[in-house]
Amino acid sequence: MQSPKSPKKSDPLSFDRLFPFYLIVTFFGLFVMFAGLRCMIDGSDDIISHNPDGSLNGFSWFWGFLCGFCRINPACAVMVSTCLVSLSLWSKHRAMSVKSSLTYLDLPDHQTKGSTASIVAIPSGDASASSSSTSKPTARISSSNNLLAHNASSSVVSPLTPPTATTPSKSTKILPSDPTYRWYHSLTKVTFLIALTNTLLVLLFGMTCSIFPGWIWHFSAMFFYNVPKMRDVDRAIDGVCPSYGGDMCLSNDAWLLLSNGLLSKYKRIDVENVAEGVNVAQNGGLIINIMARDTAAGIPAFISNVDALAPFFGGKLSVVIYENDSVDGTRDLIKEWRDKKNNYNIDLITCEEEGDEDCRLQETHRYDQHGDKMSAIGKMADYRNKVMDYIAKNYSPKEYTHMMVTDVDLAISWSVLGLLHTLGTVGEHNPVAVRGLMMIPGALGSLYSPYDYSAFRPHINEDNVRLRNLHDWFCELAPPGSRWRNNCDVMSPFNMMHMLSLDTEFVSEPYPIASGFNGAAMYPYRQILATSPKYDDGDDGQRCEHIGFNYHMTDKANWEDVPDNANFAENMYVNPKWTLHLDPSRPGGPTGWRFAALIATQGVNMQCAIMFTSVCLCNWMLAGFVAAAITGMVRGWKKLIKTDAFRKLAVVAGVNVAEFVPGGLGGGGIRKNTADEGILEMMAIAAREGGEEGDDSDDEEAGFLRKVTRVNKNH
Repeated sequence: MQSPKSPKKSDPLSFDRLFPFYLIVTFFGLFVMFAGLRCMIDGSDDIISHNPDGSLNGFSWFWGFLCGFCRINPACAVMVSTCLVSLSLWSKHRAMSVKSSLTYLDLPDHQTKGSTASIVAIPSGDASASSSSTSKPTARISSSNNLLAHNASSSVVSPLTPPTATTPSKSTKILPSDPTYRWYHSLTKVTFLIALTNTLLVLLFGMTCSIFPGWIWHFSAMFFYNVPKMRDVDRAIDGVCPSYGGDMCLSNDAWLLLSNGLLSKYKRIDVENVAEGVNVAQNGGLIINIMARDTAAGIPAFISNVDALAPFFGGKLSVVIYENDSVDGTRDLIKEWRDKKNNYNIDLITCEEEGDEDCRLQETHRYDQHGDKMSAIGKMADYRNKVMDYIAKNYSPKEYTHMMVTDVDLAISWSVLGLLHTLGTVGEHNPVAVRGLMMIPGALGSLYSPYDYSAFRPHINEDNVRLRNLHDWFCELAPPGSRWRNNCDVMSPFNMMHMLSLDTEFVSEPYPIASGFNGAAMYPYRQILATSPKYDDGDDGQRCEHIGFNYHMTDKANWEDVPDNANFAENMYVNPKWTLHLDPSRPGGPTGWRFAALIATQGVNMQCAIMFTSVCLCNWMLAGFVAAAITGMVRGWKKLIKTDAFRKLAVVAGVNVAEFVPGGLGGGGIRKNTADEGILEMMAIAAREGGEEGDDSDDEEAGFLRKVTRVNKNH
C-alpha cells in the first residue's frame, strides 16, 4: 500500500494552546514599535536637530501619515487588530477541531482525490472487528499530520494493539481537509471587517461627540488627557510673587497646573524662559481682544484667566470686548464684571452708530445660516475689524506691547505660565499661536491634535509643497463659494497629516507657520499698527478670517524698511510649551442640534467619500500588517523549534519540544498539541517501530509507549 503524499506547504496555519504566547508577543512587540516610536519622537528635541524652516524628519511624516489618514491612534489600531486577528485564527482552528471530533461528513469524489487525510479505527468491543466497519466508533487523525500515513500494513486492530493508518476509500467516511487550509482568505475578510468597523466608528462617534458632546465619546482620554479646573487654577495662582523671580513662590504642582504639565520649577531652562517672559510683561502691557455672543457659560472661566494674568503685567492689562445679539445674558455678566473693582481695565464696546448701545443688531447667528452657499464665516471678519479699529484708535503702543486674541466659549485655562514662556522666548517680537489641543472626533479618545484646522496655513518649503498641492486639490473638489470649501480644511487627510506631523516633531521648540490660531494668538502690538492688517473671508467667503489677518501682518511689503521695524516678523510661530487642553464636553464650533442641522443641510460630496475611503484603507493596511506580522512570527517559531540548537536547549531545560509546537504548521512529522490526537500518534509510532527496534529511540515518548504496549500484551 502506498503512503499518502506529504502535506503541502500551504497546509493549515493555525493556533493551538500556544495562542496566548503568540498574542502576547505580537501585542507587545507591535505596541513597543508604534507607541515607542511616538515616545521616541516626543523626546526628539534632545536628540534630533530640527530644521528652523519647519522641515520634518521621516519619523514625524510617518506618524502624521498614519494618524491623519486612519484618524485613530495607530498604536491602538494595531493592538485591537492584534487581538482580533489572533482570536479569529485561534477560535476558527479550535472550532473546527471540536467539530471534527464530533462529526463525520461524506466527501464527493473530487474532494477525496489526492487527499492526504488518514483515518484510524478503534473498535470498542470485539478484537476481530475490522477498521472498515462503520458500526464501531472511530477516532480521526488530522490530515495535516502524516505520522500515521506511513508503513500502514494492516487494517485489523484489537483493543491492545495500537491503531494503524488506512488510506481513505470512496466509501469511507472521513472529514474533509481542515478548512483552515484557506486561512489567508479568512484573514482578508477579518482585516477588512476591522477596517470597516473603525471607519464606521469614526463616522458615528464623530457625529455623536458634536451633537451630544461629552467625555463618554473619548473615554480612553481619561487616562492621559487632563483639563485643569478653573477653581484649581485660582488656588494655584494665589500668593504668586512675580517680582521675586525664580519659582515666584509657586509650588511645582502649581507650575505643572498653570502650564498644562509642560513646565517645572526644577528645570532651569523653564524657569529662565518664564522669568524672561515676566520681565517682558512687567515692562510692557497686554490687550486682550475678544468677541462674545451667547457665551455666558464661559464668562466665569474667562474672568479667572484674566485674574491669573493680571499680577504679571503690573496693571497694564486691558480687556476689549465686542458682544452682540446674545440671548443668554452674556452682556449683563460682562457689565457686572466691569462694575467691580479690578486692577485691570474692562472696555465693553457699544453700538450707538448701529442704533443700539447694547449692540442688539438682530443679526442671524452664522451657525443658523443654512445652505451650501451660505458663508461659514458670516460677519466675523467685519466684527473683528471693528474691534481692531477701536483698539488702534484708543490704545497706545507706548503703554501696550502685545495683543492677544482668544475665544471665550472654550472656557478652559489659558496656561498662564505657558503664555509667559512664549513672551520670554519667541513671542516678544513674533506673532505666536497657542498649541490648542482637542480630542479627534471618532477616535474614542485615543488621539488628540491641534484644534484649529481652518486657520492653519504652513510655511511652504520643498519638504511639504507636494502635500500642500494635494490639499489644494482636495479643497477644489468643491465649487467656489460652497461651504465645503471651508469644511475641507477639517476633512482633508493631507491637512491633518501635515498638522499632526508638525505637532509630533516639535514638542518643545517653536516652529514657523504662515497662519494659525488654535484658540488663542499673541501679536506684537506695534507691528499690528505698522501694517494695519485686516480680517477677511477670502475670495469666495469661505476662508477662515484669521488667515488674511496673519498673511497681511507678516508680509514684508506692508511695512517700511526702517531701523525701528528691524524686529518685525515675517513668520508666525506655534509654541508647543504654550498649550491649551480643550474640554471634550465643550468643543469649539457648533454643537448639539445646531450642528446636526448644519450637517443635514449640507449633504455629502466627493470630499466625504475620499476622506472615509482613506480612513478605511489606512486601517485595512494596519490590520493587514498585523496579520502579516503574526504569520511571520508563527512561521519563524516553527523553523526555530526544528533547529538543533533549540532541541539541545530543550533537552538541557528538561522540556518536551512538542509542547512548543503550534498545531497544523504544515505537518512534516511534528504532532499536534491536541491531547487525543497526540496520544494516537504516539501509539502509532510505537506500533510501527515496536517490532523492529529496541527500547532506545530518538523519540522518548514513542519508546515509553512501546514499553506500555508490551506490558499490555503480556497482560
